[in-house]
Amino acid sequence: MSDQSTEQTETQAPTDKYFEALLASYDALAHAIEQANERGLRISRQLLTDASAAQRQALDLARQVAANPTDSAAAYSAIMESAVAAQSQALDFTQSAYKEAIAASSEGREALDALLGASRTAAEAALEISREWQTSNPWADFLQKSMDAFSPSNNGATKEAAETKA
Repeated sequence: MSDQSTEQTETQAPTDKYFEALLASYDALAHAIEQANERGLRISRQLLTDASAAQRQALDLARQVAANPTDSAAAYSAIMESAVAAQSQALDFTQSAYKEAIAASSEGREALDALLGASRTAAEAALEISREWQTSNPWADFLQKSMDAFSPSNNGATKEAAETKA
């Protein structure tokens, strides 16, 4: 009974490591998706805010021109101020979008590094589980030798063994 529990504990550690690595990769992927969603929300909110501000500025410009349609100097001045404000908003939005794109690139790289690390850990744990299974399973050696007998690289060795027996 104690031999089974010792055996189970020894095989449990790589199994736990494997599943923990899978969970880590899922967590990294979920975190990357969450960050992308937040980034998309920030850009959308800024675009909505800028569009609302542009509409208000257009209405203010229309009011100023409609209030005194004969004063062309005041209308020209209001149009220039409105154009400068619109350019400034467009520049701010472009700058924010650029910063978000750079942040997305670095976050994507970090997520990829985390996924690769978790994948590497899972592969190592799976290999360890496979090795442990092979050493603890009496049929594993038989199956391995059977597969080796059919492999092309061992045909010469099996022919020599057959000739030696004859």
